[in-house]
Amino acid sequence: MKKTFVVLLMGCALLAACASTDKGGDSSTEASHLNEWGNADITNLEDTQYSERFQKEVQPIIYFEFNSVALTPEAMNVLNTQIEWLKNNSNAMIVIEGHCDERGTREYNLALGERRANAVKEYFSLKGINPNRIRIISYGKERPQELGAGESVWSKNRRAVTIAN
Repeated sequence: MKKTFVVLLMGCALLAACASTDKGGDSSTEASHLNEWGNADITNLEDTQYSERFQKEVQPIIYFEFNSVALTPEAMNVLNTQIEWLKNNSNAMIVIEGHCDERGTREYNLALGERRANAVKEYFSLKGINPNRIRIISYGKERPQELGAGESVWSKNRRAVTIAN
C-alpha cells in the first residue's frame, strides 16, 4: 500500500513537471500575457521591450523619508504618471525595486526595501493596475544610487524604482 502511494505521488509530480501553460491563442489578452512572468529573471530587466520607453516617458523613481514606507505627495504624483503609462500600455509588466540607505543591518534594510516596494504595489492596485502585472524585489542597501555618507546621499538611496518589462 505504501509503495503504491509513493508511485502514485511520483506520477503526479512527473505530470505536474511536464504540464505547461497555454502560450498559444490570442497573446494580446491580459490573462495569457500574465502567464509570461513564469520564472523570469526580475533582477535584469534593463533592456526589455518597454524599459527604455518607460524611462524616457515617465520618472521611474520615487523617494522615501528615513525609516519610512509612507508615500509622500510628491511620490504619489510620480506614481500617478506611472499608472497612466501602465494603463496605456496594458501588456507591460513591471518590477518594483525597494532600496534603502546604508544605515541599519542588511536584514533590516532588505525587509524595509520589501515594504517600500509593497507600498508602491498596493498603491498601483488601488488605482486599478492588476497586481498580477507587478513583481517586487528588495535590494536593501546593496545597490545604492549614490555612494557616500550624509543626508544628501542617503536621501537618494531611500527609493523605489519601477522597471517596465
